[in-house]
Amino acid sequence: MFVVLATLGLFAFAPSAQAAFGLSGLQATPANTDAGVRSDFHTHLEITSPADQLRDLTVSLPPGLSGNPQSVPKCSVDQLNADSCPAGSQIGTTSVHLTTLSLVPLTVDGSVYNVAPESDEPARLGIVLRPPDPTHLLLPPIINQVQVKLRPDFGLDTILTDLPKEAKVLSLVPAGIQINSIDLDLDGAFMRNPTSCGTQTTGFSARSWAMSEGDPAVTGTTTFESTNCKTQPYDPKASLHVDGDGKSLSPGSRPTVTSVITQADGEANNQRAAVLLPDALGVDGPRLEQSCSMDDFQTGSCAATTKVGKATAVSPLLDSDLSGPVYVVGGDGLPMLGVDLKGPLPLKILGSPGFKDGRVETTFEGLPDLPLSRFELVFPGGPTGLLRVTGNLCAKSSTFNADFTSQAGQTVSKTLPTTETGSCPGGGGNGNGNGNQAKKPRARIKVAGAKRHRPRVSIRVRSGGAAMRAVRVKLPRALKLRRGAGKRIVVKAAGKRIRGKKVIAKGRTLKVRGLPGKGAKSLTVGIRRPAIAKPRSVRKGKKLTFRLKIMRPGQKPANLKVSARVKK
Repeated sequence: MFVVLATLGLFAFAPSAQAAFGLSGLQATPANTDAGVRSDFHTHLEITSPADQLRDLTVSLPPGLSGNPQSVPKCSVDQLNADSCPAGSQIGTTSVHLTTLSLVPLTVDGSVYNVAPESDEPARLGIVLRPPDPTHLLLPPIINQVQVKLRPDFGLDTILTDLPKEAKVLSLVPAGIQINSIDLDLDGAFMRNPTSCGTQTTGFSARSWAMSEGDPAVTGTTTFESTNCKTQPYDPKASLHVDGDGKSLSPGSRPTVTSVITQADGEANNQRAAVLLPDALGVDGPRLEQSCSMDDFQTGSCAATTKVGKATAVSPLLDSDLSGPVYVVGGDGLPMLGVDLKGPLPLKILGSPGFKDGRVETTFEGLPDLPLSRFELVFPGGPTGLLRVTGNLCAKSSTFNADFTSQAGQTVSKTLPTTETGSCPGGGGNGNGNGNQAKKPRARIKVAGAKRHRPRVSIRVRSGGAAMRAVRVKLPRALKLRRGAGKRIVVKAAGKRIRGKKVIAKGRTLKVRGLPGKGAKSLTVGIRRPAIAKPRSVRKGKKLTFRLKIMRPGQKPANLKVSARVKK
């Protein structure tokens, strides 16, 4: 038996007269071609001259066609190599028609898994081919990893390298592997179609083990048409906040300005986004003179003096956010804004400035067909700030405009109020954009439970207009918090529960910090046993005094002294 297998193994390397190595029968098509939907995706290819043995294969997906590695659990590399990936991490199937021992045709089925990527990768796939031998003694499983990389056109490449050219029969005899064809099906729970219209092109590139290093890869393409593009939901949201950083928002000041664009899951992706600043906000001209060249921006070598802001992008496809600096980038005309997002899916985006009715507008065109649930630009204020106040930002008429175009050509235009933190000429800003002076916060406290000596405390705080970022409560001497009380105290900001490290309880002090968004205008606190230690003396009618300190951006800390009588 050994002699026969060894002889057949030698035959596996014998060349035969066939056509030149190449690709044919290419297919790459979703089951449902509607734009933006989740659909199974089928890929098929055939190898001419299989005896040359396929070595490397790259499938270049059309821009916008993507998989969501966050939609299913991940398989570790160790689990993949042991063929023990969790069932929930499977995202597809594959079927490979191959020849081994030069004469044994086999159809080998396998599974495709969502594998934990490296830190600089958006995703990674794993393929396990299982020859039809349940004992794995004749031919063991064939395991490969698939890299995923972003192309300059924002499409994704899936890359297989150094495919095995032999397997060991009975773990002893090397037998050549000749791949004749490959079918791969990815699940619709993982895949999403492009949200753009028109022809979608998938490219293929392959090399064989018989090729020399300098030989060019063989290539091919196939296409499908996106349909029903205009039926996709599309309603991006925008906000613009101006923060005086504790100073007046008077003309000439340089505040911190934050612009945010958000989109709901399942919407068509943005192709164009333009923000028109309010007429009371302009650009500091001399600051634009310190610019980075386009070449330096593309190579990531802009000088620190050309940095004017920072950007953050959140995508449902990624484990972590993308973030990076914003630079002034010189061009043929007006300087542009260069956004250099770094992370597992690095992106470089250019914003073109312009003027419309005397107001400053920045337009980002040619955005990638990739889902971004949140895109935030922050331009710090201070002496080197890019933006300068030129009028009354707190006037009710202070608005900005946001214009969007989807990948499918849908358009949305909005006129929205700006929000401010800081005082303005003629009145203090309070974060609601109308210039009214923020009022003093108010608090109301109730204490009950005297009858059973189990006091319950309820606290309600109203901000007075300016949003609260943090609140500190000092309990009276008669009450003391137990260790670990922070986990038992119920804190809600604007109706939403606040948990974890944002609630700190120690001794007689309770701190609530890092309130969501720009802060909260109302806060409720419920303290019950066992959060409160056994009180010293809490009888009915006893007067207890609580001290509160309330922090609001752009406002001085507010100190309150609130008394409450204990009820039964």
